[in-house]
This record gives sequence, structure tokens and C-alpha cells, in this order.
Amino acid sequence: MGQLLENYAFRQWVAQALTGFFLVGGLVGVAVGLGLIVNSERTLRFFGTVNRWVSMRRASRPLEIPRDTSRAVQKNRRWLAAAFIAGGAFATYILTTKFNANAASQLLNLTALHPSIASWIVDSARLILIAGNLIAVLAGILLAFFPAALAALEAGGSSWFSERRLVKGVDTQNLSLDNWVAAYPRSAGAIITAGALLLLGNFGIMLLGMR
Repeated sequence: MGQLLENYAFRQWVAQALTGFFLVGGLVGVAVGLGLIVNSERTLRFFGTVNRWVSMRRASRPLEIPRDTSRAVQKNRRWLAAAFIAGGAFATYILTTKFNANAASQLLNLTALHPSIASWIVDSARLILIAGNLIAVLAGILLAFFPAALAALEAGGSSWFSERRLVKGVDTQNLSLDNWVAAYPRSAGAIITAGALLLLGNFGIMLLGMR
């Protein structure tokens, strides 16, 4: 990805594509602005038919339903414990004995950084992975031999946070700008047209400079 971004032809293509996008947006803005000035009623009626409100709260509601997996875990706890212990122990062994810092640095594309910074990032990631796998081994042991203790830990540490509650009110429609445009369509059209013409002028000059 880094080599692609350093390619001049690719960056030139991205710049031209973005400039073309903003030019099209400017043309649309001019059309909307002139429509509000020349024929406000028809333009507002058109936008009234095409506007649709999509509530993210309704769309994300199934994702916010808590699902208890404790019965399935307890039913298959020995198999899960064996997978946690074996997987965690194997990963810890590889990370402590077979880890190649140079290969990891190249994989994460850290070669462009200072060697000390790249080494610090790789070593930190390695230690975090080792700690996570040791926790997985411990969780497997508790699940296999001390399920009650693990259940008590889960009960004390598990908390349900609803994103829908945290962002409640953000999804509420705010039509103050729409109402202002409907009340003063010609003034809004003049502002939109002026802004769109400024956009067209700036990006038109940029597009000509790229050729």
C-alpha cells in the first residue's frame, strides 16, 4: 500500500478523481440553487418526494439484543478448555522461541520508521500477545477444573453497555435547515449557487493545472 501511495501516476489519478467528484458536486449545487431561485415550489416538492429518513436505531436494534452463551459454554466446557489451553500454550511457545522481529516488522510495514521505534512497536505487540495467550491458558484451566470460580469472575466483570442508549437522541431528525430553506427558498438558492460556483472555480482551476 505504501508503494502504491508513493507512485506518482496513482496519486495523480486520485487527485483527478477527487477533483472531478467535487466538480460534479458543484454542478449539482448550481442546479439546485437555480432551481430554488427560478421555481422554488417545484424544487421543494421534488426534494420532498426523494428525501427518506433512515433510522440507524431501528437498523441496529437486532445487534443490541443480549445473547447468553453460558449454557452452551458449560455444555462444551471441556472441549473449549482444551482448545484454550492448547491454543494459548502453542502460541506462547511460538512467540517466545520462534518469533522473528525483522519478519514481523516487514509484515507490519514498519521498515520506514526509525529502527528503535519499529523494534519498540514489534516488542510491545509481542508482549501483549504473550499476555493474552497466558490469560487464555488460565481461562481454560478455570473452565476445566474450576467452572464455579470462572462463573463468579464473569458475573463480577461482565457488564452490558447499550450503544443505542449512549447515542439516544443523536438519531433524532433535525429539520431546522430544511425548514429555513422552505421558508426562504430564493435566499437559500442564492447562497447555494454562490458556494457551488466558488467550488467549480477552485476545482476547475486545479483540474486545468493537472493537465
